[in-house]
Amino acid sequence: MDTGEASKKPSSNPFKQQKLRAWQPILTPKAVIISFLVIGIIFIPVGVVLLVASDSVVQVESNAYEICPGTAFECPTVTVTFTNLQMQPPIYMYYKLENFYQNHRRYVKSRSDDQLRGMDVTSRSALVDCKPFDTFNDSSAVQDFFLPCGLIARSQFNDTFTVTDENGTVVPLSMNNIAWQSDVQTKFNNPKNTTVGIRVIPDFKNPDFVNWMRTAGLPTFRKLYRVINQPLIGSYNITIQNNFPVTSFGGHKYVVLSTTSWLGGKNPFLGYAYIVVGSICIILGLIFALKQAIRPRAQGDTAYLEWAR
Repeated sequence: MDTGEASKKPSSNPFKQQKLRAWQPILTPKAVIISFLVIGIIFIPVGVVLLVASDSVVQVESNAYEICPGTAFECPTVTVTFTNLQMQPPIYMYYKLENFYQNHRRYVKSRSDDQLRGMDVTSRSALVDCKPFDTFNDSSAVQDFFLPCGLIARSQFNDTFTVTDENGTVVPLSMNNIAWQSDVQTKFNNPKNTTVGIRVIPDFKNPDFVNWMRTAGLPTFRKLYRVINQPLIGSYNITIQNNFPVTSFGGHKYVVLSTTSWLGGKNPFLGYAYIVVGSICIILGLIFALKQAIRPRAQGDTAYLEWAR
């Protein structure tokens, strides 16, 4: 009897009736052996290519902390020297921090995305995640709100670097495209009302600030500082204005120079992973082939069925 209600019966088509064509391969010993050998033969050359690409990347690193483990007052500047460089542009200059937990839950939450997008935040309750660095002297007045609020902005890495060659000539450092353009264009904007609040960061769209606000997932991380668009051949000095303290949390600061390949930066793990997996597949394929040759298992033999015993 027609009740006037829409039918809940699925449409009569192969997808909804679960009648789509499917391939259900039978895993015979021969098919398994061939599959393992083919995977190994493909994976090992791919791993070798990835390793060669990774090895073509030139990367040097220096620990500035070991040169002067004191505070910024004891060592206002630190100079590290890289010798015998043979690097072609573009050369990427990073700063690297060790034992700095940007992934801590309270630290990651300590920000106001509304402020960072340039919106006027007039309610202190909207800055609750930024405590204790939400306002000056715990004031509820709008003019005392930190812009931007929170631990991430307050702890921004602020060392500066100058690169010079053996003759003291300064090497130009470029800021172009060191931050994600999607971040600069959509996630960060300067507040329209510049008279309200206390400016912690002068320019929210500054690429160094944008990079810092993209928190790292591990306690040891590096962030892109500048790009060098000329060859570095020979010895070069990097003078660091030592503003960012690391002794209080047992951290270390590094300067990293790196080129890239078609694969990206230096990362041999992927190449080793392909080679190891490919080698395991070939070994298993040979073991299965040997087992099948010495003591083959007949297909469809009911003696292997539990109920037949």
